[in-house]
Amino acid sequence: MLESDTPTKTHKNKDLAKLLPLQGMSRAKNILPLLPFGRTTLHEWSRDGRFPASIRLSPTIVAWKNSEVLEWLERQSLYPSDSQEVTND
Repeated sequence: MLESDTPTKTHKNKDLAKLLPLQGMSRAKNILPLLPFGRTTLHEWSRDGRFPASIRLSPTIVAWKNSEVLEWLERQSLYPSDSQEVTND
């Protein structure tokens, strides 16, 4: 059985896997459309541990492991942060 066929995967996760393969690495331009924040936050969160760490491929190029990005996205959808809810009480 392929990992993408396991019953624990949700429909949403299969959609993400179509956009970002489980194997390999992607640059910021490939993962930013999947994220609820921009490039600056991506790099900041990667440095401080709120998002998977980037891997330096050359002095000017960084990338992220697709499997780690997909896992992070899955965790965010399962356990939404209270900080995402903004109320004006």
